[in-house]
Amino acid sequence: MKREIKDDLFGSRLKAIRKRLKMLQAEFCDKLNISVPNLSEIENNKTRPGYDFFYKIVKEFDVNLNYLVLGEGPMFRKIGKDTGKGKAAGLDISRLGYPVNNEAVEEFLFYFFNSRFVHYRFLSELVRVLSENKDIIDDEIEKKKSSKGDKKQ
Repeated sequence: MKREIKDDLFGSRLKAIRKRLKMLQAEFCDKLNISVPNLSEIENNKTRPGYDFFYKIVKEFDVNLNYLVLGEGPMFRKIGKDTGKGKAAGLDISRLGYPVNNEAVEEFLFYFFNSRFVHYRFLSELVRVLSENKDIIDDEIEKKKSSKGDKKQ
């Protein structure tokens, strides 16, 4: 079943990734375990790839999904390669005070710090939690204010 692609640049970005990797369609398809006709349809915006495609392209070629899907940021993530240990795309995560030697954590931090979508989802969830707990938060603020007032007297 084919799904319509609204972003007509998605296929172009995918093709640019393949070209940057200096790979022909056949070898690119072998690495991603898809057919050449399927890749051709994706590159020509006739179909959208499934979730497994996105997983494979990130794992196999270290592609930045923000670039592929949204056209934002660098083409490749470069986690743990050019950026040095403990750094995700130039972000020194060692400053967070926690040792990070887990690829999944580095991947999460990369997308957390570099994706508008992740920022939006995180902030909208934060707003939801704050809204649902407004009364509790207001009570805690009042307690703090009154305890500071008691200490001054």
